[in-house]
Amino acid sequence: MKLYQYHHCPYCVRADMVANYKNVPHEKVYLLNDDEQSCFDVVDAKVVPILQFDDGTAMKESLDIVHKLDELGDSQKLLSPSVTSAEFDELFADIKGDMRIVTYPRTISIGLPEFATQSARDYFQHKKEKMIGMSFEQASAQSEQHLEPINQVLAKLSTPELNDTLSIDDIILFPTLRNLSMVKGLKFKQDTLAYMQHVANITASELYFNRAI
Repeated sequence: MKLYQYHHCPYCVRADMVANYKNVPHEKVYLLNDDEQSCFDVVDAKVVPILQFDDGTAMKESLDIVHKLDELGDSQKLLSPSVTSAEFDELFADIKGDMRIVTYPRTISIGLPEFATQSARDYFQHKKEKMIGMSFEQASAQSEQHLEPINQVLAKLSTPELNDTLSIDDIILFPTLRNLSMVKGLKFKQDTLAYMQHVANITASELYFNRAI
């Protein structure tokens, strides 16, 4: 079984977290960001994550993949239902633009496998500059002014309790926090840092603090 993904993609991280946590045997396939053909060959669309089974069939919706991996994995490792993910969505709703501006330029500069070639970096940059309405150069120059709104939200954030059971809340919240860890100047509370490290540990996921720009 293969899990096609990008390292930075929150939807991919959801699937990868559950595959690791539930001990599902699989091969991680990190596609170059401009590799459209590999996606079309498997699911006839430029999309990730993709879970491809040994018989060649595949599925592509991240939460569908999460539930399939939950079904296939270690039954002793529970995936708890969501309790507070709607609160997370509401809390982060007003700073989505700020988060894109501070993370997108950094994403192609921290050594992730999907950006191993210049063409992959150019492909991502071209698409995301259209999304944020400015060049990455402009976004980098303005980065400082977008940190404060994010820090205000991080100061309000109440993270889930630490335990050895992964939850849907964790797979919604952790990918956002993990991507923010690539940004120097953001202020994470101690309980948030402890939460991030704990979830990273039980899901064999990587935080970006040591690559932060």
